[in-house]
Amino acid sequence: MAMMDNKEFLISHIRNSFITSDDTGMCEMIIDVDDQDKQTGAYTSDSGLESDNDLSHSYDILPDMDYGAHRRRSNTAQRLERMKKEKRNQSKVKNISWKDTNTDYHTDDRGHLFEKKVLSPVQTLQHSPMSRLTEQLHSSASMGENPFLEYAKFDGKASVGVPTKKIDIFLTMALPEDRPYPMSVVVIASAKIQDLVGLICWQYTIELREPPLQENTDMYCLHIAEDDGEVDTDFPSLDSKEPVSKFGFTKLALVEKDVPSQSNKSTIIVTINVPHRGFNKFQIDGMSISMKEILDKVLKRRKIKVRPGQSYNLEKQVEPGIAVDLEANLASMDTLEFCLVREHSSRGDSMEIYDNKSSLMEDSLTSHQYKSYIVSMVHKIRTNTEVQLGVSGEKVEIDPVASKSSSRLFRQRAVTYDADSIGSCDIAEEKDGGKSVFRLTYFSGHDYKHHDFEADTDICNEIVHKINNILELRLSPVRKDYVAHRDKKQRKRESLKL
Repeated sequence: MAMMDNKEFLISHIRNSFITSDDTGMCEMIIDVDDQDKQTGAYTSDSGLESDNDLSHSYDILPDMDYGAHRRRSNTAQRLERMKKEKRNQSKVKNISWKDTNTDYHTDDRGHLFEKKVLSPVQTLQHSPMSRLTEQLHSSASMGENPFLEYAKFDGKASVGVPTKKIDIFLTMALPEDRPYPMSVVVIASAKIQDLVGLICWQYTIELREPPLQENTDMYCLHIAEDDGEVDTDFPSLDSKEPVSKFGFTKLALVEKDVPSQSNKSTIIVTINVPHRGFNKFQIDGMSISMKEILDKVLKRRKIKVRPGQSYNLEKQVEPGIAVDLEANLASMDTLEFCLVREHSSRGDSMEIYDNKSSLMEDSLTSHQYKSYIVSMVHKIRTNTEVQLGVSGEKVEIDPVASKSSSRLFRQRAVTYDADSIGSCDIAEEKDGGKSVFRLTYFSGHDYKHHDFEADTDICNEIVHKINNILELRLSPVRKDYVAHRDKKQRKRESLKL
């Protein structure tokens, strides 16, 4: 009982019990710290306050302690760990007291410690160390400023969390050995085609490709390209105002426009007056065009059918009755306004341009009125289907005609095309038995597609004439691009034949 009343024995027994039963070694570390603090005569409690009580260092047993293989460290254990680290760090620190010396420093005696070296300018340039940053600054200064720096913000490789699109760009202006290899460009999906052109020029410049580009992005455009880099010239260039996300092409070609300085030239407009029929204006590329070509243009535009024994001439508007030389060029005429007259007639005579004797004004008014036709829609892999084709000045509608024999699998869907999305309407084939096939070409948002229809020849001619009148009066961007590329393709074919 005497031992049980001995506080030191009880404390020693309890500590020894904790040490022998604790597998983690935490109690032994705590007790060792307690013994060290006891020798110094100061004890630190969990609250951080000093105390003279020997029992103030008892390890608190908390009800939410975790037991098992992985036990959560208490705040006391973490604090003790920090204390041990601080003691280890302090053991590595050596304190040196500063003492002022009474000895004066003489440069004559100890000047060799900080001896100044004199280098020549040549030695300075050759032996002075240059950092990597200095080298990059010198190299970037020699490169000059990138004129397309404003388009760098559309680089998808530097954007995080933004939808991007990777496109292989073939560079038609690059050196011959580099043209077959495209340049991969990552652009943000919200950029426009014009922004993509600027990004391509920016990346082309920073990669130091040759030859250097012109500093105006308006000089370049993007075309559809094949897998081998060949540019598809049958289709117009991508609209610069459309977003990149609208197109699904993975390979494009950067093409320099044929006449980059065309916008700086004055536009040449030739006016052809037709007695009792109004007038037509034509935009001419140059003054070297012959008057015969201008005559052909107005006859084609007016759809004038030249009967056997008839011919047409051009007269200067200020010189009635005097036919111009059709072999001469426009530059020799000293005027840009002419009059179309039929041979052996005067300007006062009216001209019957169309066989049905309807005027251009009447065609313009009736073309925009809605009219429907029953025609057959031509298919490649299945039989033709009967549809109702509705044509007005605003749109073209294709509605299937209900038939019991038509299968549900191949039933034609009703579609509508805006008039501004139509590129052309032409007779494609004339068949025996008074039948013909006409083709309606439209722009689907990515490329040009077409539908073929079969009907009586008279009906086909009427539909083609009606739709072409609408296209001529609206003159939409799709129509202009399609006609320009069609004429270019035709000239290319004629040059190959010659």
